[in-house]
This record gives sequence, C-alpha cells and structure tokens, in this order.
Amino acid sequence: MRRSLIGFGWALAVSVLAVPAAAATLYVTNTKSDSISIIDTNTFEVTGTIPLGKGKPNRVAFHPDGKTAWVIYDKSRDLGVVDAEAQRLVKRVKIGGNPYNLAFSPDGRSLYVLDWSSETSKDEIIIYDLNAEQVDGRIEVSTWPAHSRFTRDGRTFFVSGETAGDLSIIDTAARKIVARLWTGADAMGLALTADEKILYAAAGEEKKVIKVDTATRQAVAAIPLPGIVHEATLTLDGQFLYTTLRKANKIVVIRTADDKVAATLPQPSYPDLVVMEPTGQYAFVTNRYADVVTVIDVKTHRQVKSIAVGKAPHGMALRPHP
Repeated sequence: MRRSLIGFGWALAVSVLAVPAAAATLYVTNTKSDSISIIDTNTFEVTGTIPLGKGKPNRVAFHPDGKTAWVIYDKSRDLGVVDAEAQRLVKRVKIGGNPYNLAFSPDGRSLYVLDWSSETSKDEIIIYDLNAEQVDGRIEVSTWPAHSRFTRDGRTFFVSGETAGDLSIIDTAARKIVARLWTGADAMGLALTADEKILYAAAGEEKKVIKVDTATRQAVAAIPLPGIVHEATLTLDGQFLYTTLRKANKIVVIRTADDKVAATLPQPSYPDLVVMEPTGQYAFVTNRYADVVTVIDVKTHRQVKSIAVGKAPHGMALRPHP
C-alpha cells in the first residue's frame, strides 16, 4: 500500500508539473488598422481582433481588475473603453485636450492621463475619477509628458517630459511635483526595479539610459547606447534591461549587474514598446513599420517568433488576472 501511495503521489506531482501555465492575454493597438490584436502569450497566436473605430488608437492600458482596457486615440483626442470579456468597444470618453499616454493608479480608483498642450489644455497630468466619471484634478508638468511609472503603493508617480528632457517626480497625495531632474533630450521610457530603489530613464537623443536613485532623487549613472533610445523595460528577474533603438532597428539588452551591453538584437522595422509576459520567459516587442510583434527568449536573448498583427502596431498591455 505504501509503495502504491508513493507511486500515486509521484504521478500526481508529474501531472501537476506538466500542466502548462495559464496563458496571458496581450492587447496590441494597431494605429493604422483602428483595431486591437489579441495575442495568446502561450501559443504566440492572434486569437481575436477588436475594431476600435476611427481616430488612430495608440496607447492602451488595462484597469487593475482586468475587466476593461482603455485606449488613447491620437487624432480624435479621446479615449475608448473596451470590455475585455465581450471583446468589444463599449464607449468613448473625452477627458483631455490632447491625451498621449495613460496609467491607472494601483488602487484602480483613478486614471492618470498624460495630456499634451492644446487649445483647451496645458502639458499636464489629468486625474480622472473612475467612480464619479469626471476629472478630479490636474498637475501641470513640463512639455510633452510621455511615459510614466507608479510605485506599488501609488504614492509616487514618475513622468518623463519628452521635449523638456526631464523627469518629474510627483507626490500623488499632495498632487504636486516634489522633484525634477534633467535626463536628456527626448526623455522617454521608464523602468522601476522590483525593490523600487532604482529608476531607469531612457534619454533618447542623448543615446543613453539614466539611473536614478529614488531615495535621493538624483542621477547616479549613465549607460551609453549605440543609438537614440526609446523604451526601457526590465526583465521580471531584474537581471536585464531591454531598450529599443527605433531608428536603428535594434534592441539593446543591458546587464543590470554591471550596466554593460549583454546583447544586441536586430529587429524588422522600428521597434517601439516592450512587454514582459507573466512567466518571465519572453519579451514581446511591437515593430511599427513591419506590422508584427516579435517574441524574444529572455534566457538566450534571441528572437523566436514574429507575429503578424494589424497595421502599425504600437501600444501593448497585458490583461491582469486575479
């Protein structure tokens, strides 16, 4: 009996280990197809397409509960709300004058819209109360707020100013900038380490990534890169930083232990954004002018797949799961 129970236990363990990890759902906005391509991150296949209507849909972000995805429209200057279960656009909302990017507060109560100056707005962060469905506050920032990151507790919000070449550090309770530092012309992508001690800031035309000590709010190092850098995304284990050099059609991988280049990967055309899927095995990269999303094996830093999507893919967001 003991032997048979041991055998049963071993078989059960093997069967449990053999069950594949639950697939994550990746939304990709196609700016010239007016749609979202839905990708299964286990199979690397497009499983559906969501029409978004006219207006040049660009950036996309999921609400923390995973029920809705919100989309920025560049031309029509409004936002779309997508029901993730029904896989359809349910409404469009006018929040800012010229919205460029967006992020949800970690508690899911507010949507922070990075808004560029227009006839009706300044360069600012617009705080939208999701329950009241109205603008709840505004924080003026430097020109062209581009990318952002929240700390896990939601108390601090980092924002890069593209044309200003700076980083604004915002206290979300006080709703004001508490520090601002120069990162370099064409400030773009931001990546925050798991312990939240270091923020990596892409300084585009400066051809480098700035390391910022979040405690002192000072730059502590600069990592040179062989081209204009756009995106900066950490692998889930924090060992590598993936950066995109759009005009050079390259991904440059930086080893965070010594800030040295670990790999350089050619890309089809104009690599834009990078998303790490939940298992940490793969990175997904939008290639805007090739109409594909490439899949990179993070262990080998090699491309393993090219996924055809709509025209001019740019924004990406993983659907959160409980």
